[in-house]
Amino acid sequence: MANFIAEQLSSHPIFQGLPFVTISDMIGCASEKTFSRGGTIFLEGENANNCFILLSGSVDLSIHTHNKGPIVIQSLNGGDVLGWSWLFSPFIWHFDALAKEKTNAIQLDGQCIRKKCKENPELGFELMNRFSKIIMERLNATRLQLVDMYGQPG
Repeated sequence: MANFIAEQLSSHPIFQGLPFVTISDMIGCASEKTFSRGGTIFLEGENANNCFILLSGSVDLSIHTHNKGPIVIQSLNGGDVLGWSWLFSPFIWHFDALAKEKTNAIQLDGQCIRKKCKENPELGFELMNRFSKIIMERLNATRLQLVDMYGQPG
């Protein structure tokens, strides 16, 4: 299992190019996880303790609205990274994540990674740079959904 996780982490773009010793350290923070179709991965407002590297399957990120119910902000697939809220206090999820189909992932323990980042500030800086791209993607997806919903009539 450790070899599988090591291969997946070292080849994934979010970790690609990190020193092997860093990848090795992160293996201790990682485990395999499977979500069944329709399964809840996390809900807005819950404690954000994990990050997921999606290997296969599909996940919808959504927000709740009072008048329209849940609105899908973005659909993620194999190869995507799910979750960045574990990086920022108060470590609370900002979206709901539900598996659209059976989804296999590598789950990374956020507390474990934060501890490694405290021990190695260069790692923390590198991960913050890499995860900031994901944050920007989510913000852009949210913006586009808002334009679709509330844009000016054509």
